[in-house]
Amino acid sequence: MTYLLSILLLGATTAHAEAPPEPLAPIPANRTFEVLEPDEDARVVLRQAGEKLGDWVIQVAGVDLDGPALVVMADTDPEEPILRAVREQWRRPFDLTDLLYLLDDVLVAGEAGRRGEPFFVGAGRARSAGVLIHPDDVFKNKPRVYPRGKTLAVDEPQPQESYPPATDGAPPGPEWTMRFRNPTEAAEMYETLAAKRPSSGFASRIAALVWQLEQQGAEVYLTSFLRWPQRGYLMWGAAELRGCDDEACVKAVVAKLDDRNRAWKLDVPIAWSHPDGWEATREAGRRMADAYDVVYATEKGARYSNHYDGVAADFVAIGLPRELELHAPDGAHRVFDLSDPQQTRDLSLSPELIDWVEAHFGLSKLHSDYPHWNDANK
Repeated sequence: MTYLLSILLLGATTAHAEAPPEPLAPIPANRTFEVLEPDEDARVVLRQAGEKLGDWVIQVAGVDLDGPALVVMADTDPEEPILRAVREQWRRPFDLTDLLYLLDDVLVAGEAGRRGEPFFVGAGRARSAGVLIHPDDVFKNKPRVYPRGKTLAVDEPQPQESYPPATDGAPPGPEWTMRFRNPTEAAEMYETLAAKRPSSGFASRIAALVWQLEQQGAEVYLTSFLRWPQRGYLMWGAAELRGCDDEACVKAVVAKLDDRNRAWKLDVPIAWSHPDGWEATREAGRRMADAYDVVYATEKGARYSNHYDGVAADFVAIGLPRELELHAPDGAHRVFDLSDPQQTRDLSLSPELIDWVEAHFGLSKLHSDYPHWNDANK
């Protein structure tokens, strides 16, 4: 508890030399090709995008894309399915059609005078916009599709550590990510999770799975293990504000958040209404949610999250190999063939793999929440 308390109170006097840059304006999103010419062969459209993008580098889900990278992908061996090539070489579960719509909108923005700006579409945004496969595609048969007639944020959220901790009474914003902090280093994450429920073996089972995935070349990210209830409340609140489109929604959300803060006896000293009005409140909530990298949040989860009791862990494993071999703590062993072009090569989006891990590692996957796993042996 002493260690966690020190994390909670982190950085009240930390000095920060430079303020983070102002975010880039969003770009219009349109499910129509305006610069690129549609073609049944995705390779043709990829090559067009590459030739038009040139040396302009954009980042999508952690992958740097420029003209040469797109042309190289377009020139993949014709015998190799292009979808498998994209997902295997860029190590992300891209929806290729929606990625092409995004590239077209980037080029439209370039023609409008924004060429060369460092556009950034993180994994959470890309998943929400359908550019990456979303859990709804896999588990609900409700594919996320690239939005029509909306805007897409393209600013890069700064590291949480670049912000000073929010002061009591401050409006929403990314500075709140520096209050009520979780452990962030892998060793500390495992240590504090194990200490919360020493006899459960939960942390060691996760570690055993993660180690095997990493040994076979997967990219694994531990995103959140233990979490303070105050942090869960702030994450949910930011996501609620981000989803608003008008003043009435913002006012209703602020009233709800203030009520839950009192009812749940959290005493989080945040002023949810920004002094510059409802649009500033919504934008501050968006930047705050992006800084948390929160994609999925519910009121029930904010109130009763298993993260608070050490019964949940968020982690992501992408870029899985074509053939994955796993040995479970209960002695089970299996080799998975992930070579089909439709395979996402993403642990959180692979039903057969999830079912086996649940059965033999004592874990339970929350399908609706992309990185979230519970301890089935609680």
